[in-house]
Amino acid sequence: MATRIEPDALLLALGPRPGRDVGRWLHAGLRAAVVDGRLEAGAVLPSSRDAAAALGVSRGTVTTAVDVLVGEGLLVSRPRSGVVVAALPAPPSGGAGAARRPTGAAPRVELGTGSGAGRDLVPGARPVSVGTPDPALFPRAAWARAVRDGVRGLADADLGYPDPQGLPALREALAVHLRRARGAHVAADDVVVVSGVAQALSLLVRLLATGRVAGPGPTGRVAVAVEDPSSRGALELLHDAGLRTVGVPVDADGLRADLLPDDARAALVTPAHQFPLGVVLGPARRRALLAWAAAGDRLVLEDDYDAELRYDRQPVASVQALDPERVVLLGSVSKLLSPALRLGWVVAPPRVVEPLVEAKRHADLGTSVPEQAALAALLGSGAYQRHLRRARLVYQRRRRLLLDALARALPGVEVGGVAAGLHLVVPLPGAAAERAAVDGLHAVGVPAEPLSGTGVDRREAGAVVGTARVRDGDVGVVADVLRAAALTRGR
Repeated sequence: MATRIEPDALLLALGPRPGRDVGRWLHAGLRAAVVDGRLEAGAVLPSSRDAAAALGVSRGTVTTAVDVLVGEGLLVSRPRSGVVVAALPAPPSGGAGAARRPTGAAPRVELGTGSGAGRDLVPGARPVSVGTPDPALFPRAAWARAVRDGVRGLADADLGYPDPQGLPALREALAVHLRRARGAHVAADDVVVVSGVAQALSLLVRLLATGRVAGPGPTGRVAVAVEDPSSRGALELLHDAGLRTVGVPVDADGLRADLLPDDARAALVTPAHQFPLGVVLGPARRRALLAWAAAGDRLVLEDDYDAELRYDRQPVASVQALDPERVVLLGSVSKLLSPALRLGWVVAPPRVVEPLVEAKRHADLGTSVPEQAALAALLGSGAYQRHLRRARLVYQRRRRLLLDALARALPGVEVGGVAAGLHLVVPLPGAAAERAAVDGLHAVGVPAEPLSGTGVDRREAGAVVGTARVRDGDVGVVADVLRAAALTRGR
């Protein structure tokens, strides 16, 4: 039988309630009590109502602190059982604190996986992508319920070969969600379900290469305008399809739309949170981009890859809402839920939907129906939105701690991409510093890539740092690595 923590015992574990910053007091106190063992593994916390009454705070304050700690892996939310204290790895022998690292030894970062327990990454192991979310935040219980409910609602006919456009229930749920969350102009018939944005781009660029979804252009290889810097993965997809890429500079207001080339048949952009610089495409630039598209019967491919993960700014609507006849909106659950699901969507005008559905049919006969049904149930129940709110809180807190550590370690350095998403950009003085930073971060298991490697025609030095898995105790190590790299001289 699990031990239940009485509300009064919780108050004793936390210590005296301060007159202000009670949310910070509650989070820090609970965290310390779990880490040092005053709240034992497996013990069940009081309900939010009982805890709030005993502590003299609002239920919302309790819920927020608990959600953050669940995201950090210190608490575990179990349906019908309540919130319990997680089992943490045993501390190193020789004292309650962390063991001192030998002089010159590479620091190690403990990153969360599975049910929330940490694991040490082997130094030098290949890190994950800078845009990958923390798998410990995946809403396992909510997803399991969604799978059950979604599959239960499937008709027998749904269990044959899938509709290559996607399960109607998911297309309808996505249309509702994108209208509300992204301001998109979309109906279910405009949606094509794909296996992630990578597949969406693969299918679309091949349609572009054959001239099936854009107006006629100059003879020779079809050109696509891309942001400079840009995603290396997207550039590789374009090149693999035989397309020519033309880099267009990005500044503080996003893509320089006045420099878009006349010979390009499409533009690939990330307007809500540019990768990798993190800037937002300004209103005047949006209008100029759409005017360019209209003037040449061109397409705009809008990669909406992490637009919902915003922290310190107001929501930015999709460009697609301004011209749904020329903008193709791409999105997926890879940044918020998990890239393992391979679920994404394309919102496109009718002239693109038909050839895209045919290309999807030839590619793989359609996306897994049970997973589509589960995502439709997750969206319809509100669980997707609840997870989004929780993930924002966790990532925002981790990002704030990391930014504070970087401000101390690298005073005067302007870190980019801070208002949204799962990565930061740290400028560095040269190529040698960039290599040292990326190698050092990889050595401690932190995702990173060189900023110069994302350039098309320009090559500024810096580190693109994945922040989703950097926990509280990791920020000092990350800051130390980047400070040491910034002192590296040479080419």
